[in-house]
Amino acid sequence: MASASPVATPLSTDPITSTTGIELTLTNLSLSVIPPPSLLTRAARKLRLAPNPATSTEVTVDSVTTKNVDDDSEAVNGSSVIQSSPINGVRTDRDLRHVGINIFRDVDLTVKPGQVCIILGGSGSGKTTLLNTIAGRMNGPEVTTSGSIKCNGVKAKKFWNDGSIGYLQQNDFLMPFLTVRETLNYAARLRLPRTMSSKKKSELVELVLLELGLKECADTRVGDPGGGESGSGGIRGISGGERRRVSAGVQLLTNPKMLLCDEVTSGLDAFSSYEVMKSLTKLAQSSQKTIIISIHQPRSEIFKLLSESDGQMVLLSRGDVVYSGPVRSVLPWIEATGVGACPTEANPFDYLLDLSMIDFASEAIEKTTAVRRDLLVQAWAQRDKSQAHVHSKSDPLTLTSAGGETSAQSAKASNFVSLAVDIIPKGAGPSVSSQILVLTSRGWRNQIRDSLVIWGCIGECIVMGLAVGAIYYQLDGSLAGIRSRAGLVYSTGALQAYLMLMILIYRLSQEIIIYDRERMDRWYGPLPHLISTVLYSAGPNTLYPIIFSTIVYYLTGLRTDSVQHFGWWILVNIMMQHVTFTFAVLCTSVVRGFSSASLLGNAIFAFFGLSTGFFIVTSSIPGWLRWIRYFAYPSVSYGILASNEFTDNRFACPYVGADGVWDPIKCAVYDGNLILTGQLDLKTHHYPKPIGQMAYYFIGFLCVAWISLTLNPVNPTSMGGGPTLMDIFISWAQGLFSRKKKPAAIAGPDSSASTSSDLNLELEKARMGETRLDVFSKGLERKDPVTIRVEGLGLSVKLSRFDWTPAGIWRGLSGEKLEKQLLRDVDVVFPAGELTAILGGSGAGKTSLLNTLLHRHSSGLDMRGSIYFNDTKNPSLRMINGVSSYVRQDDNYLLSHLTVRETLQYAAELRMDSSIPQAQKHAKVEDIIDILGLRECAEVIVGNAAVKGCSGGQRRRVSIGIQLVTEPACLFLDEPTSGLDALTAKAVVLTLKQIAASGRTVVCTIHQPRADIWHVFDNVVLLVTGGYAAYSGRADKVVEYFEDAGHVAPLFTNIPDFILDTASVNLRSTELEEKTRKIVNDLVDRFNTNKQALLASQIPKESLGELAKVNPQFASFSKAFPVLTHRSFINTFRQKGLYFNRIAQPVIFSVIMTLFFSTLGNGPADVTSRFGLLQQTSPVVFSGMLNNVALYPFERDIAYREISDGGYSATSFFFSFLVNELPLEIFASLGVTVFLLVITQMKTTVLTFFSFWVIMFGYINTGESIGMAFSTFASHAGFNITVMSAVISVFSFMTGFLSLQIPTWLSDINYISLFKYGSLILTRNEFEGKVFDCTAQQIDSGACPYPTGEAVLELLRFQDKNWDLYMGLFVAVVVIYRLLTWLVLVVKVKGNKW
Repeated sequence: MASASPVATPLSTDPITSTTGIELTLTNLSLSVIPPPSLLTRAARKLRLAPNPATSTEVTVDSVTTKNVDDDSEAVNGSSVIQSSPINGVRTDRDLRHVGINIFRDVDLTVKPGQVCIILGGSGSGKTTLLNTIAGRMNGPEVTTSGSIKCNGVKAKKFWNDGSIGYLQQNDFLMPFLTVRETLNYAARLRLPRTMSSKKKSELVELVLLELGLKECADTRVGDPGGGESGSGGIRGISGGERRRVSAGVQLLTNPKMLLCDEVTSGLDAFSSYEVMKSLTKLAQSSQKTIIISIHQPRSEIFKLLSESDGQMVLLSRGDVVYSGPVRSVLPWIEATGVGACPTEANPFDYLLDLSMIDFASEAIEKTTAVRRDLLVQAWAQRDKSQAHVHSKSDPLTLTSAGGETSAQSAKASNFVSLAVDIIPKGAGPSVSSQILVLTSRGWRNQIRDSLVIWGCIGECIVMGLAVGAIYYQLDGSLAGIRSRAGLVYSTGALQAYLMLMILIYRLSQEIIIYDRERMDRWYGPLPHLISTVLYSAGPNTLYPIIFSTIVYYLTGLRTDSVQHFGWWILVNIMMQHVTFTFAVLCTSVVRGFSSASLLGNAIFAFFGLSTGFFIVTSSIPGWLRWIRYFAYPSVSYGILASNEFTDNRFACPYVGADGVWDPIKCAVYDGNLILTGQLDLKTHHYPKPIGQMAYYFIGFLCVAWISLTLNPVNPTSMGGGPTLMDIFISWAQGLFSRKKKPAAIAGPDSSASTSSDLNLELEKARMGETRLDVFSKGLERKDPVTIRVEGLGLSVKLSRFDWTPAGIWRGLSGEKLEKQLLRDVDVVFPAGELTAILGGSGAGKTSLLNTLLHRHSSGLDMRGSIYFNDTKNPSLRMINGVSSYVRQDDNYLLSHLTVRETLQYAAELRMDSSIPQAQKHAKVEDIIDILGLRECAEVIVGNAAVKGCSGGQRRRVSIGIQLVTEPACLFLDEPTSGLDALTAKAVVLTLKQIAASGRTVVCTIHQPRADIWHVFDNVVLLVTGGYAAYSGRADKVVEYFEDAGHVAPLFTNIPDFILDTASVNLRSTELEEKTRKIVNDLVDRFNTNKQALLASQIPKESLGELAKVNPQFASFSKAFPVLTHRSFINTFRQKGLYFNRIAQPVIFSVIMTLFFSTLGNGPADVTSRFGLLQQTSPVVFSGMLNNVALYPFERDIAYREISDGGYSATSFFFSFLVNELPLEIFASLGVTVFLLVITQMKTTVLTFFSFWVIMFGYINTGESIGMAFSTFASHAGFNITVMSAVISVFSFMTGFLSLQIPTWLSDINYISLFKYGSLILTRNEFEGKVFDCTAQQIDSGACPYPTGEAVLELLRFQDKNWDLYMGLFVAVVVIYRLLTWLVLVVKVKGNKW
């Protein structure tokens, strides 16, 4: 073996401490996924109700050993191998590579410092999983790995832990309110050495902006994916391609020794993709980094670039290795297998991908491509490793040294890498204190710009303060006033803290996603994260309680005999808010996701709230639960505030003699000290000392959060659980009642079924490019042609210039806005019966043009010009929906737990005419599955970023398939080939061509079309930076058009790559920018001069008529309702955690209350306990609201998209959601009833049981209604939770238990609250005819003020109310709330478009 070059050799002899780079070595690396069985499944196996894989396999393996990637393997010829031996003629794999779901097998690879390695393969071939494994992120219990991963000859684990490996993930996790420049600046400050000056870090950031083409959007906020378009509440920001480049820039600034990039070019145009690859190659060579990239459709120039730079590659096919080694040697190797040589005019990467994939276009092509693929896999598996052909230097492209570059190439290195090498000195990374300062600054800036949440929280504090102040306005010294005063003290501390807890949990559950990503990249640890989170939140967490508590204190008339009482009041409320914040941090650190974190927070806070002694006398709490009081910070807060109000405070006793002497017996209930010690079971003068205890809670919660984050870092590879007992039963039933045809077996690598001559003949046929284009000609009716004309189209958005600087505040108050042009004076034509491609760089306005054509631009955009569909000028959305379908750029709006086949079948049921037989609909779905190459994943759930399922490319094809179901007159697709492998992209475009050939208008945006795809397009529209059109006309005339403009395409160049290169502005230097911008401006001017002649031939001379005003694709309620109901049920039911939470949230809360109140006695103290229990039924509404927030927004966004497409009505969606929701509410309310009514031994009769059940059901249902209404009205979930919590809390204060003196105007408002009616019904049920065990002495002394239930009803003024009337009003209010929710949804849908 040739010796390593001097460039790649580490300067240090210690491989671990080497600073020059990392040499990565993979040996026989394999990975399988074995989903762990659930508890029920394990029990079923024990009972032999289900098969046990461990005992039902056909092959018995002795001494099976699983080799972990961290273990040293036996070295043979310098490489690690895992031996296997046949048993009775059957192959046995000791490393378990063929157990479970095989992701990839037997990967051998060596990548040296200074080299770039690309991982190629079709969708689902294992590229991302291989990257995750190299990064050490496939470590779940369900993952089985074998082989070895070594860095510089030692185990890779050390490098995983020290931050030497950076990882650019497929999904972009960025803070939405930071600008692009700020995002990169903070990344530089977090990761670059502390010895580097701030000036040099800023210079490096500016060069990254230039290198990645981000200069023009450097001061634009990053925003959310789909912000401003999807209806998901996201803020508008940069384009998807620009977000991808920002993520790449963040990783480049982290200065890792090895950089892993998953789909770094996904969403980028061809020019940007090539420039990014050039930058990464130069960076690898100049700074001796090891860079590994997964990529879908690399252009041909990248093959030459990697060949000249000694790049490496791995070609995967369905988890098998087709080739692994130098890029320059792959074509000779492929030719040596006998498959054939790569055509000179073809992109080598496209050729390799075509060879390695199975084409499912037809059975014949599937068979031949499968045989060809297996031949290549077998050839690689049987290669002679000792030949080490991968190091051959006979290729003319080989350089003088591995990983090095010639002097000419060094001279061409970009300024970015030169600066990176020159100015990055040796030294440690930022200190912990520096990390804390940077994270604090970044978090503060991102937080303070989220004005909706900030002002929402301030508004909540003001509204809640005014509401509480009005409810308890100027309390007097009567018994009712004293009781209300105690309720006020509790409400101020515990209930306001609970409201803020839910808001904070939501916010932190969103922010921790960024931490998890950066923690995985070893940017910083839990300690800097926690401290910075506390610091940048300290300001708002101090402001909120000051606003709330000040308003409450003076409106309610609390004691003013000394200013220190007000001081203690403010201080305790501030500390309460800060402790609540750290408790929210703890909840989101222990579990991820708002649904689970809110469930945990609800459960624990219920223990805290009940242990205060307000709702239940402390002496009545079971002894084994009283210890919770020592950990319950609301109990401490309540004790301090109550002591502050009642200590040494005497109220207006009516039994004071003429001489002013109190009656010691009758006035006892008016003495503040006796109230504290007797009724409230609290201490006097309790307010100075426990302040330190609040500080202990603050520090303690942070410590627990730190322990949780340290010991339980998030594993990004969640493969899901095993089948449940219900799954086993369903599978067994399906086996009895259905028989499926077994798929024909495809010959594997060891098959010898085909002779070489037959194989060559079949391969030759396969190479002819046979494609099944007859699928959509079956029953494909020719639609009335629709030609689309765009005349003088302009689109702009006005952005606020507000920020938190003095000048920015003034600009915001004065309404000053910055107008950003998205499209400028665009004139184009999209002819009927033809396929038109829209080309352009990232941010050129391609998606904006499509959205505007389809009348789906958001209301904040200003549109000018005219759009004609035939002769209809600027048609309405309904008219457009009647003739069109739209495949959007993102795939985030697919139901994650439906399989691919189910997703398409539901789409067919919704979109296809009801008169079409079911068999024909199913046949159409199967045809789409075949043409889009989805056969292998047809029974796999779609998945998403958080749920393992289909790959990104497969989800893209599913989105396309949904729209292909209807065969519309116009089909619009935004990036249909983005994320697809070359073969599938070709099949998709050929399908679009076939659809267009039937008379339909097909328009798509496209980033990186390969050469054989380009010739399929009929027309091309070219958009350039600034939203200008630079060409619109025939695709076969574009080369001639550019030649006339002085731009000649070189030989063997992909034409669309040439066009994008020519029409893109290069921002890497001032000279290049000026030169390329002049070229672009000249192209725009030339098109504006000649556009009339170019477009005239595409406009039909005869009139095509007006569009119909009806939408034939619209599904009626009777058709859509059952389909939507069934679809939603299947998707939700498969999400076991979410389904469980929807029932468990209120039930767990009731279980906790039962622990405290069970069992209720009949003594004087039990009157207070019953008050507390009945009052605590109202928070059940919060459970319904939180359940809704966890599910409804996602289903709402999907419905918005489908309703906007004209698929069905808002009413159909509303009632389908309602039907799926009701059973869960019924079961949840039944559980609450059993625990709170029966087990606590409250009065239980048939009437009280069913009425309690109805009330609990109404509470949960109304919580869902409030959640739906607010989530429909405003899409920002954090803002919605803030407002909803405030509204629910205000009404819960007016139940009559916490305040007995409600002003008349509030009492009138209370008629719209279901609490008014529910509390009366529950109270009458419990107290009517009730007699408590009170002695005469207790009654006379005031120790038993309410000896009978009637006395309680009289106190609450419930004794004269009509029970039947209130029950009827309760049901009516529940129904009215739901109808109002329906009305809000209908109005929202009619006024918006997505």
